Amino acid sequence: MMAHTGLETHRTQSAVIAAIQSLIDSATESLTIAVPKSALSVFVPQLSAAIERDVLVLLLIHGDAPAPTPAYENIATAVRTIESGITPLLVTADVRRGLTGHVGMVTDSGVDRQATEFDNENLAHDEFTMFLGTHWLMGTEHYVAPVCAFPRTFSTFQFAVLMAALALRAGTPITARARVVSTTDRTETTISGPVINVRQSIVYPASSKNPAERSLTIETDAGPVTVGGTGATKETYECREITLDSADGE
Repeated sequence: MMAHTGLETHRTQSAVIAAIQSLIDSATESLTIAVPKSALSVFVPQLSAAIERDVLVLLLIHGDAPAPTPAYENIATAVRTIESGITPLLVTADVRRGLTGHVGMVTDSGVDRQATEFDNENLAHDEFTMFLGTHWLMGTEHYVAPVCAFPRTFSTFQFAVLMAALALRAGTPITARARVVSTTDRTETTISGPVINVRQSIVYPASSKNPAERSLTIETDAGPVTVGGTGATKETYECREITLDSADGE
């Protein structure tokens, strides 16, 4: 159970592994996870279940252990690899809670280190941004899920942004219909039109230098508008739900 500060320290390998497995199980929208390759197999059942729940899973693997590599399509939405020795153990779930610590906590049962689990949105946001803005950008893209079948409705906005980016990367024109709230007067409305731009840094090519930025530009009858996720301030609208479709409706 979390202390009143929202922080809990784990000092044993078994406690850290159990905490990470629990965090993966708790995610309903998104996961970021950076783990050494040698420890990945411990989390495969939980990651597979997360994919089955349509959770957006960004997996960063580091180290060159000779451990077998599981089928990425079963455990992640996108996978990058990075050289060993420069990435901490780092997990966030739904950008609300997570864990960070020394990688030795999951690779060496005798290591005298610790990991900190947190249930704090501000800290989770900071760690999520660090994951995307530092470690993820230094990684090499090894797997990205295929573009989903359209039409598809998303309640998790960053998943919609990823699929829109992949569709446009493949040269597939798409349209969007979104239930949104104005970021200026908080009125709710529905907008629709072609998606003409995506701002993100999850997949190549990155179109934003801000790792926390995820937005779509939609060409409406009234002109182009920008749509962001929960808490959006710079965009025209904050998205509540969005449906993407191929421009030809097929």
